[in-house]
Amino acid sequence: MQPVDFAVIAAAGLGSRLGYGIPKCMLEIGGSTLLSKLIDTLTPLVRRIHVVVGYREEMIVDLVARRHRDVVLVRNPQFRTTNTAQSMALGARGCHGKVLFLDGDLLIEPESLQAFVTEAACHPLLIGVTPSSSENAVYVTTRTQARGETLVTGFTRTQATPLEWANVFAGPADALDGEVRYVFNRLEQQLPIPCSELNLREVDTVADLSEARRFDLHLRKQ
Repeated sequence: MQPVDFAVIAAAGLGSRLGYGIPKCMLEIGGSTLLSKLIDTLTPLVRRIHVVVGYREEMIVDLVARRHRDVVLVRNPQFRTTNTAQSMALGARGCHGKVLFLDGDLLIEPESLQAFVTEAACHPLLIGVTPSSSENAVYVTTRTQARGETLVTGFTRTQATPLEWANVFAGPADALDGEVRYVFNRLEQQLPIPCSELNLREVDTVADLSEARRFDLHLRKQ
């Protein structure tokens, strides 16, 4: 077993599909930003958290200075011409062992993320999946082995399936080095890979944001 010691949160992108003019991780839901919710959930689970910043980085720098002093900020000055995979690879520099990689636009049930991190200690690579709900989903195909382990066997944008790629995975610190395509394109090269289901919502569009707010209300009522 190899526990997850580091988390890398990609928060450098423009968030152009949402069109609010701020990093998506700085959206407030239920009185707190998505980024703060992620950091607060991750703090007891990993030894160190890196947040990759780029677009309007001053907003995230100010939040971290006020609320999350132990978080390491990593600048991606090429955020306009690079993608999430490149930001994540940049954020993982200086890390060693196993790293949890995740997007900054996710609202994740804390118990769900804790279970994922625990499960990740048992696998060299673990992919996060979630029931399909987002507008621009990358769907996953899976198969379940005789001993009950579920494996991701493929990614697709055209064939709707019950599960989608959650934009979360755990693996070695150099897992995305040199990748210029999407994160799932790198993972495709090593399929099949074990997966674990997360209870989350991704915020890419206005409709996604409305769904995330409903999801947050549900979580706070539990």
